[in-house]
Parts: sequence; structure tokens; C-alpha cells
Amino acid sequence: MSKGKEPPRSLGPHGQRFVDRLRELKDRSGLSLAALANRTSYSKSSWERYLNGKILPPAEAVRQLARLCGADANQLLALHSLAADDWGVQTDARAPGDASGSVAPGRDTDLEVSGEHADQGLAGSDVAGASPAGEDPPTGGDTGDGTPQPRSSHGQPYRKPPVSKRIRLGSPALIGVVVVAALVVSGLLLYLAPETESASENRRVASAKFVFTPGRTHSCDVHRDDGKLWAGHSDTDKALLQQITTSWDVVEAQCLLEHRGYPVGAVDGAYGQATEKAVKRLQENSGLVVDGIVGPHTWQALRR
Repeated sequence: MSKGKEPPRSLGPHGQRFVDRLRELKDRSGLSLAALANRTSYSKSSWERYLNGKILPPAEAVRQLARLCGADANQLLALHSLAADDWGVQTDARAPGDASGSVAPGRDTDLEVSGEHADQGLAGSDVAGASPAGEDPPTGGDTGDGTPQPRSSHGQPYRKPPVSKRIRLGSPALIGVVVVAALVVSGLLLYLAPETESASENRRVASAKFVFTPGRTHSCDVHRDDGKLWAGHSDTDKALLQQITTSWDVVEAQCLLEHRGYPVGAVDGAYGQATEKAVKRLQENSGLVVDGIVGPHTWQALRR
């Protein structure tokens, strides 16, 4: 048997037996470490670590050694699986010839290390299942361009994580969602709008601020909506109006007074004596307090 370094004492009986079997096959072949490196996919430093029991060799290295020495690869791989428990790692003991465990011949996939680092090994690694430093990175089948397929630290073929399906900007799916949402919103607006707009579209006033200009009059578009009269200048029914007041509310009241037969002289938005006189007549005929001030009760009488 080869006079290599003694395997680490931390190895159990299966690990010891596996290392002894590797050394026996290497001695039988008559190959040096350099010759093994030339005829396999693993470097000289790798074989030194495997044969000294510093790290567990990959299943493919076991297959290649079995082929070189004419040994039964299945038996050697079975012993390799038992020995894996002593190293605390999982192995891939596929039968020889399995494409998922093959490595391109002559390709050295492990890192060369100097003598000091090679002797340290990682037989006592605290990380279960992690590949010891310096060990050949596991590889899998051919990817199609002549390079081995990557494998996980447990010897299983590496698979890319699934890519989640996303709705990309501009995709038909996203466009469809936007169109449906727009239709729903439009339907709600059409459903709600008629009731609110029909009751106020003809009686809402412009947002422009009222400015009194002497001699300027305003047109009246008196019509009935929602059971009440509106002149299109204001929709108030509570504003207090009295002499000296100028506003669109005054224009509204003047239009309604004129429509009911109470002349105000000119619909100019200024609450003057003529407008006050018309209001008093309306109040008297409606049974209200005759004070010449337009308030909620007078607005009710105007809009009836």
C-alpha cells in the first residue's frame, strides 16, 4: 500500500476503508500523482488530498480511477457513499456512464494549493454539506457547448430558479387591464353624472367674481328644474340680500322678481331701492314679513 500520510483520525471506519481502497487501486495502477492528473480530470494536488483522506473526492473522480485500474465502479461508489457520512457530506453515486455525472476528460476543475494549505484539509468543517476548500467543484452533464453543466454542492444538477411571469409595460395583458379599468370608471361616471348634472348644469354660475359696472345689465334665462325656478346666475336659497349688496345672488333675485311680475328697473346686480320695493311687494303677496330683505323664506317664494 502507498506510504502516503495517515488519514485524519476524525474519519470513521468507512472513511478509513475508502481511503485504503483508493490507495490500493493507485498502487495497483503504478501511476504517480502526476500521471493520475494527466489521465483524469483532476489535478495532482487534488489526488494528493483524496489519497490522504483530507477531503472526499467527487463521484466522478472515483469513476475515473476505477476505469484506470479496471475496478468495479459500482462497488467503489457504494463504498464512497458510506464514507460520505464520515465527512458529513452527500454524494452523487450514479452508475458509470451517467451523463449527469461526467466531466470532460483532461479538464482540471479544482484549484491548485500549496503544500501548507493542502495539508490543512477540511475534514473537520463545521458547515454540513459544504464543499471543503480546494475540492473539485462539482460538475454535471454537457451543456451543449462542450463545457460541463454546473452542479450543486450536494452533487445534484444545478437548476436556475424559475423566472416569475411578469406583466411588462406595453404588453397585451397590461393594456387589456388598463382598458377594462377605464371602461369601468367611465361607466360609473356616466351612471352618477346625469342625476347631479341635470339638476344643476343650468343653474350653476361661472366662477368669475362679480364686478358691478354702472349701466351694465345681465340677461335672464329663467327655467324650472327639479321643481324650482332658476335664472342661471346663482343656486343659493339662503343668501341674505339687502340694500347696497352687489353680487350674482342679486342678479338671480332680480331675474326671478322680473319673471314673477315685480319690476326691478334694471337687472344690474345692485340691490337698490327699486329692487327692495319689488321684494316687499313679493313678501306682502306671499304672506311673509315685509322687511325688504331677501332671506331663506323669500328665496322659497322666488323659486316656487
